[in-house]
Amino acid sequence: MRLSGGLVAGIDFRDDVTEEEAQQHTRDLVLLLEDLDVDEVRTVEGEPAAGTRSVDPATVAGAVLVTGALLKPVLAHAVTLIGAWIEQSGQRSVTVEVEGARVTVQGTVAPEDVETYVRALRPGPGSVAGGPEEADT
Repeated sequence: MRLSGGLVAGIDFRDDVTEEEAQQHTRDLVLLLEDLDVDEVRTVEGEPAAGTRSVDPATVAGAVLVTGALLKPVLAHAVTLIGAWIEQSGQRSVTVEVEGARVTVQGTVAPEDVETYVRALRPGPGSVAGGPEEADT
């Protein structure tokens, strides 16, 4: 899912998550990310996030858009929050996409690994498209 001007976090739910549970998990992630210094955090309606099960209605609930002029400076905090949310919620992973760069967080991200994720999400010299595929779990 590509939306310009923001960070898109697509949740990969466990197989046994119902649509109602998926919506609740998505709301919980929105509430957590609202603490970031950004303009807006909201769910994305419509298409499922890239890499999620498109036939499962629960995946439609699993996309969050974060927008704001100060998005780049808060990427490290966003990655850390998402990693903690995955551990707390028990979901599989969250794929984070910013301006075409994408990384998948699969659990708590160790403080020493956060900058690797952030570099992968910042386009420019030295960035790695796709970034780390897994976080230390």
